[in-house]
Amino acid sequence: MNLDGTNFSILIVDDNRVNIQLLSYIFEQQDYKVFTAMSGEEAIKFLADKGDELAIDLILLDIIMPGLDGYQTCVVLKDDINTSHIPVIFVTGKAKPEELSKGFSVGAVDYITKPIQQDVVIARVKNQVSQIQQAKLENQLLEENEKMAKLGSMVSEITHEVASPLGNMRLSVDFMLNEVASLRSEFTEQTLDEETLIKYLDQLDESLRLCGSNATRATSLLNGFKHIAVDQCRQQIIEFNLLEYVNDILLTVKPKLKKTPHKVNLNIDNNISIISYLGALSQIIINLINNSLMHAFTDKQEGKITISAAVDEESLILHYRDTGIGMTKEQQSKAFTKFYTTKAGNGGSGLGMSICKTLVEDELGGEITLLSEEGCGIHLIMKISRQLEDRAI
Repeated sequence: MNLDGTNFSILIVDDNRVNIQLLSYIFEQQDYKVFTAMSGEEAIKFLADKGDELAIDLILLDIIMPGLDGYQTCVVLKDDINTSHIPVIFVTGKAKPEELSKGFSVGAVDYITKPIQQDVVIARVKNQVSQIQQAKLENQLLEENEKMAKLGSMVSEITHEVASPLGNMRLSVDFMLNEVASLRSEFTEQTLDEETLIKYLDQLDESLRLCGSNATRATSLLNGFKHIAVDQCRQQIIEFNLLEYVNDILLTVKPKLKKTPHKVNLNIDNNISIISYLGALSQIIINLINNSLMHAFTDKQEGKITISAAVDEESLILHYRDTGIGMTKEQQSKAFTKFYTTKAGNGGSGLGMSICKTLVEDELGGEITLLSEEGCGIHLIMKISRQLEDRAI
């Protein structure tokens, strides 16, 4: 595991410019990206202003500062859902047990005592870097496991769905074999007349048509599943018709929808084509539908999901709506947070919406907005590029 500072960002918060310069020098020599703030208020504003475009991995926070001190600043950061995940190391001349205990109680993960000793500082930060990297790896594994679990569920549901047309085909084939045997017997015994022959032929024709329609249905289901499953495992930019592809996606969730009274309606112009990652789009739509089925609708409610799209010269604007129970303000503020779920212990992993946000923003280079009111369902607006440039994922 690489423990140097490459690709890691540190925010140093201290009202003493000499301390900032010393710590900045130490970490820049270790290839960390270093950002600084001279007060707690400045740090909070910096993180609020840069939160969407800059990921800070670690904060070194002085305790004694004018205005908000380190403890108060840490409390504010830990109360904000956008910064609560960032580890905080206090930098202080205070090393009394009660001071250390207070720091840990407000959310700090470690202490660095003054005067600053370079080897100690580097060792403590590298320890946090190691834990951050491990957490990122575990999150990636959880997301991959979530994806594979959904593919596994999809396989099970598609298998069950395909069994019906295959069973119908088997019955039709058995019927035709019996009819052919009867036809051969009557022909051999020379008891076959024209009327009976026509009757046999009509029955065989009907059975063959039934076989054909069931074979078409099974092939459509399997092709749709193969298309979506392969796309989710392959990152390739391709031009595709949006309506056709969304219909393929719906084929894979049709078995699950059939068990409910809920409906999915599409309002997508047949002429919309985009150049993008197929797999990312399918995963977003499947996650959102699964999320609605699990969280949005009460047992007796007949819910409606609507997926619509509009385009301008550069962007595709995808709208996802459901008529479910909606979200409270608190639920909305946490909706995209990893592991947040209102169905803990009942099959909700808390990753679905978080994965959607990551896919929209990181893979499709877009933005996602959530609108909701209690009792009025949800409305997600996803704006992505119509023509995504090829890049490494």
